Amino acid sequence: MKLVRTLSTHRRQGAGTAPVAAAISSNRRNLLVAESAANEIAVFGLPAAAKTHGRAAALRFPLLGRVPTAEYPTDVESIPAGARSPCKLGQRTRQRARKHGGKRRRRRARNCAKLVWAAAKGFGLGPNLTPRPPASQYFDVPSALTTKGKVTGYAGILDYPSKPKTLRALTRTATAQLYPTNNEPAPTGTPLRPGGPIKHVFYIVKENRTYDQVLGDARRGDGDPSYAIFGKRVTPNAHALVQRFPLLDRVYANSEASIDGHYWAAASDTSDYVHRTWRQNYAGRDYPSDAWFYQIAYPQSGFIVDRADQQGVSWINLGEGVIHLDILPGDKDRSQADQGGVMRRYEKSDLGALTPGGCYDPFIGSDDVASAAKVPTRLYDSSKPLGAPEPSLSRFDCFRVRFQRWVADDSLPSLVYMTLPNDHTNGASPNHHTPRAMVADNDLGLGQVVDLISHSKYWKESAIFVVEDDSQDGVDHNDAHRIPAFVMSPYARRGAVVHTRYDFPSVMRSMELILGLRPLNLFDATATPMYDAFTSTPENSQVFNAVPATYPLLDENPAHPTSAIARRSLRYNTDVPDRMPQRLFDEVLWKSVRGAHSKVPPAGPHAEPGG
Repeated sequence: MKLVRTLSTHRRQGAGTAPVAAAISSNRRNLLVAESAANEIAVFGLPAAAKTHGRAAALRFPLLGRVPTAEYPTDVESIPAGARSPCKLGQRTRQRARKHGGKRRRRRARNCAKLVWAAAKGFGLGPNLTPRPPASQYFDVPSALTTKGKVTGYAGILDYPSKPKTLRALTRTATAQLYPTNNEPAPTGTPLRPGGPIKHVFYIVKENRTYDQVLGDARRGDGDPSYAIFGKRVTPNAHALVQRFPLLDRVYANSEASIDGHYWAAASDTSDYVHRTWRQNYAGRDYPSDAWFYQIAYPQSGFIVDRADQQGVSWINLGEGVIHLDILPGDKDRSQADQGGVMRRYEKSDLGALTPGGCYDPFIGSDDVASAAKVPTRLYDSSKPLGAPEPSLSRFDCFRVRFQRWVADDSLPSLVYMTLPNDHTNGASPNHHTPRAMVADNDLGLGQVVDLISHSKYWKESAIFVVEDDSQDGVDHNDAHRIPAFVMSPYARRGAVVHTRYDFPSVMRSMELILGLRPLNLFDATATPMYDAFTSTPENSQVFNAVPATYPLLDENPAHPTSAIARRSLRYNTDVPDRMPQRLFDEVLWKSVRGAHSKVPPAGPHAEPGG
């Protein structure tokens, strides 16, 4: 294949184009390009259009305008006027006029060529009210009843915009839909700025919980306490944090599963390859789980740590596997420069036994990688509990050793990216900790991290951002994509309840503004920063003391499960994210808390693939 010409979309590289399909218009005047990252069809002029747009302009393949579509367009076509098309109305009108003695006015035949597009994700979904089947039938459920089956593609058809006036109007609509409706200028004195009072960012990514599951019982926010299966008794630190720091009850994940969720969290985008393939894998269609292994899966604009490298901002990664990806031989798409990028990220990452000298294991609850004897190693987000079985490791203990060294050497990186994944839980897996014990461990780990940072000399110039990689379509009365998110800093608004809508790009843009990083792509470039969660004065400078766990951290599932749903869950490896069908996992978690015979509520509004 030979590159003949590069066409400009009047945007910088990576800023929201992602062309995935192209077609020539039926009149041979335009090149039509489906831009999946901008939800639009770009219309370029071709040399055949010289008469209309000027030959010199046509030879440059000018961008004439854009046509808005539903989310993630994947194809575009142009259909010429046909024998059965409405453009024959003019001819039929003339025939009727002759029949009636020419008394009727002749109507001009209008252009009836069509532009047709197809989009993968439509315009979103309403509430997921599908009745859940009995556990005994869980693996016989038609895919149409799962959230994967509920994602509905859309096709659009419109009169071909051959007139410049029509195309200009469509372009205005396409441009407007790129920007959030709550976009606002930076308030005076905001700490979200380069060279401001915040010098260090801690970015913590957790796993798979909805807002209502954790904070539904936080009375100041928009929650439903009946869904809070991991409420205050299990998560006292989360509740203490949102009492003192901002309670954010309108933060939404852009993802539907861990595969795209970690890309969204680390890069504010996913590649076309990941968009197209993860659903095939999760749906059990014999497609391999390779979205974390090959160059083609990388977001084109890279990760936040790549931007940090480009601009000389120091960083470290603790536990996020998607940032460095696995180094596999035979990847023909990976250039030498790409491989160099993989190695740079690898050298600045701690993935436990997967990296030399590492101690920050990325797995969930337990794994057998850290043990040479292949004895499952218990993994805790918090400091290792008293009486924990051996062998066992603690992510917080690993972080504490590193942090104390940074304090002693005055060498804290500007960006610390870390994971606390145990709130994913191991479900009902025998001899694993119960879901509530694992969420309680995760909660204590978060509290201990904030405690450690706030008692250090770095607290006065730090901000801690916490998100879930996805919500996994858990129960939430507001939206199945809503997640519990946190912001802790001396400059975080004290005791505020913030209803402003935010998402992953909002969090990413906020961190970029603090660190002086350029946006990665269109999503974070146009996102609403979290200005409403911060104040210009350090009104929250007091230290935070972690709340001791109020739920037993060593509580275990029975070695020989008796319930049908627990026995079925044995088929899946829960030490790795998303190996169990999400509908089953949701039911396991609910019944582990509410009882084996309790009724499981459906996923919340706008449920999408829960993988």
